[in-house]
Amino acid sequence: MAEPNWSDFRVLLALGEAGSIAGAGRILDVHGSTISRRLAAAEAAFGAVLIVRGGGDFAFTAEGMAALKAAEAMEAAVTEATASVRAARAGLEGVVRIACVPTAMHFLRGFGDQVSERHPGLEVALLSARGVIDLAKGDADISVRTARPTDLDLVVAHSFTWGSALYAAPDYLERHGHPATPADLRDHKLVRYGTGLTHLCAFGWIEAFADPQAPAQRVENSDSARVMIEAGAGIGPLFCAVGDTCPGLVRVFPDPFDQIDSWIVYHESARGSARMRAVLDLLVGWHIERRALVTGIAAAG
Repeated sequence: MAEPNWSDFRVLLALGEAGSIAGAGRILDVHGSTISRRLAAAEAAFGAVLIVRGGGDFAFTAEGMAALKAAEAMEAAVTEATASVRAARAGLEGVVRIACVPTAMHFLRGFGDQVSERHPGLEVALLSARGVIDLAKGDADISVRTARPTDLDLVVAHSFTWGSALYAAPDYLERHGHPATPADLRDHKLVRYGTGLTHLCAFGWIEAFADPQAPAQRVENSDSARVMIEAGAGIGPLFCAVGDTCPGLVRVFPDPFDQIDSWIVYHESARGSARMRAVLDLLVGWHIERRALVTGIAAAG
C-alpha cells in the first residue's frame, strides 16, 4: 500500500476549505474530475473512506476528519518554517562560518570585530582547515582556499594571491650577516619545511639554496616556522601576510619569491542570504584593502 503524500493532504485541505468537489478544484486550479481521482488515490493510500457524498454535498468521515486535522497541522508547520527560513535569509542575524587555511586565520584577525561593528546581529566564526571543506554538506558557509574550485555549485566571490618571502630575526642577521643573494643562503642556518610541503613553491623554494651537508631544521607548519625564525634559529620562508605583521621579523630580500592563488567561495544555495551577502561584501573588501599586505608587493618598495 502506498503511503499518503503531501498532495493527498492538499486535496483534503481544499475540500475542507471549499466544501465541495468543484470548489476544491477551483482552489487547486484543476477540474473537478481530477479532485475525484486524487481523493480516490488518497483514500487508497490511507486505506479508509474519507468523505461520504450526498448529492452535491459531502461530509468527512471520522477518518477523514482525522486526516484533515493532520493536513491543517502540516500546513501550519510548513507556513511557519517558510516564514522562519525567509526571515533568516532576509535578516542580518546569526553566525557565518568561514573555513580558511592557518595563514588566513592570522590575516583575518580583527575581521569578526569589523563585521560586528557594521552588523551587530552578525557573528563570524573562523574555522582552521588545511583540507578542502565541503560547503554543500554545510561544513562551513564560506571558504578561503588555495585549491581551485571545480564544483559548478560553488560561486567565486573573489580571487587573490598570497605572497611569500624570506624572513629572519634582526639579531640573527647581526650575528651571522645579511645574505646579499639567494646563493649566500648556503652559508646560513635555514628553517625549512617537512617534505610533505616542499612540493609547493611557498615552502620548498628555499631547498635549492640549502647546503645538503648542513643539519636540517624542519617544521611541519608555518606557525612553527614563525616561532623558530623569531627565536633566531635561522632564515626561513613565510607568507608575507604573516611575516610583515610580526615586529620581531624582517625580510631578508625585498621581493616576494612566490605568489600562490587563492579563492573566496560559497555555495550557490546561499546566494540569496542577506547575512551571507553582508559578510561576503566585507570579506572581499578586507582583502582588497589589504592587497599589498597579502601579496607582499608594497613592502618590497
